[in-house]
Amino acid sequence: MPKPTYSLQLDHGSPVYRNDRSRAEVSRLAGPGLPGHSQQGLTHSETEFSLTITVNAAVLESGRTCVALGEARGVWRLSKLEVDIVREHPPGTCPHAVIRAHEDQHVAMAQRMFIRHAGTIRARLGQLVAQSRPSITALAPAQATQVLRDQLMEGLKTTLAAFERDLARANAAIDTPQNYKAETAKCPRWE
Repeated sequence: MPKPTYSLQLDHGSPVYRNDRSRAEVSRLAGPGLPGHSQQGLTHSETEFSLTITVNAAVLESGRTCVALGEARGVWRLSKLEVDIVREHPPGTCPHAVIRAHEDQHVAMAQRMFIRHAGTIRARLGQLVAQSRPSITALAPAQATQVLRDQLMEGLKTTLAAFERDLARANAAIDTPQNYKAETAKCPRWE
């Protein structure tokens, strides 16, 4: 029986910039922030991982099924990368430029972190595929395929969560009172 194969397709997307939400709306989207600081901008990112598998299946005389992984195709996408700059700071104003520069740091971090973690996700998918062994089951081929897919997804859960954890840590490093104070000082007026 041939060894199973795998692939991982990446899509790190492009940011979408918005300037149509109020400070109150952006604050609601952001959730609790730093005490004493009003929300001026927000970068929101989301990832999606999908996995399609093919199996080699043979129904045995006993009615049981022999199932072996043939191929696993993963797709990991930075499916949402949305930047809000509150409408109280329209384009062309000093605060808008400062907020945009700050949010662009978050965008760059999300894209860099996505690329950095792609290798780890690819390696983990390869490891799981290599560890996959044919099995004999009482399940129908379609059900056995779903069980195998679910097992692979479960095996990837911790690796995928590491991206979210590392991105949150990187974002927190620039979302500090000291950094906000330095950025606020770049403009003579904030309204």
